[in-house]
Amino acid sequence: MFEKNSPYTPIDYLELLLEEAALNGTKRRERYPQKRFFGYFCSYWPEELILAAGLEPLRILPTTTRGTPSELPAYCCSLARISLAGAISGNYKDLAGTGFAHTCDTMQCLGGIWGRTLAPGTALSMVPPVILNTPAADRFYESELDALLQKLSSITGCRPDANKIGKAIELCEHIRSLVAELDNMRAELPSPLVSALLRAGQVMPRTEYAEALKAALPAIREKTASNPSHRRILISGPVLENDSLFKMVEELGGRIVADDTCTGNHHFLTMSDIQYGTDPLKAIVRRYSTMPPCPCRHRGLEERVDYLVKLAQGRQAVGALLVVRKYCDPHAWDSVPLAQRMRSAGINTLVLELERAEVGGQERTRLQAFLESL
Repeated sequence: MFEKNSPYTPIDYLELLLEEAALNGTKRRERYPQKRFFGYFCSYWPEELILAAGLEPLRILPTTTRGTPSELPAYCCSLARISLAGAISGNYKDLAGTGFAHTCDTMQCLGGIWGRTLAPGTALSMVPPVILNTPAADRFYESELDALLQKLSSITGCRPDANKIGKAIELCEHIRSLVAELDNMRAELPSPLVSALLRAGQVMPRTEYAEALKAALPAIREKTASNPSHRRILISGPVLENDSLFKMVEELGGRIVADDTCTGNHHFLTMSDIQYGTDPLKAIVRRYSTMPPCPCRHRGLEERVDYLVKLAQGRQAVGALLVVRKYCDPHAWDSVPLAQRMRSAGINTLVLELERAEVGGQERTRLQAFLESL
């Protein structure tokens, strides 16, 4: 939105990022008319390949709270139902395509409906390995990425070479390094501010996001302030389309010091140094295979639990908030052993079920009682 070499201040860039987060990509056509966007639903969908193909990744994050299309049963999660309702209404007709990484039966069903009725030929599916560290996992993952690249090429009419993929990897890694700086300040920043800044990086063009976040960091640092009275909380859970829950935690005296939600810091984490060299697909496989596992992927039955316990302890969290979207089976199954381990490690834990990303009176009552118990 801002011209290069313009006289804008860090506060201007911060306001831009917060505005983009509030819009959740709904004004993309007006704000970025020269860009072609490609929608996706899951953090395991490789943004690098979308960028290499000359498209902009757009995480599908509905801004409305209602939608019950007849194509999906009522016992599907609200993210799937509301997204499909928006697609039927034409909210995503401008997208070059939409990507589905298999995570659960609902999302696989959504991908099939999307591809057959709304966007034939441009609804692309891929299946990342469920077990990421088997001898054949990397080969399978690489073959999936190669097939995905072919499909993206059929949409754009040109297959990107290794150099373009390498530049896309460099851009994504640059963004992840900037987000790491932001995450290091998280304990001294308002929780909804950090949540919004991370979400902006999933709905606006990536080059513009990197430039804006880098320029805004001085203004963000000025907002840091230590408050010992805040109860330090780890949050883990699925996609959250807005900052409603983070605002409520903050209002009740909590502070999110570690974020493992799908649209939070988990989306940006890289656990190993990514050097693409002459084989960028292998580098992408390495990045997505080594990021902290979610409930849909694993490298061992205890790894996710161990990672979150260590994260909570490292950030000195006194409580953990495990968010489950209603009808989200992977996170519901995950919450039981995770809560048990957290509690056994001395970390008070609340499992909070949400119908949608918005929170209300019932959630406030439970959160207030939980935070007061810490």
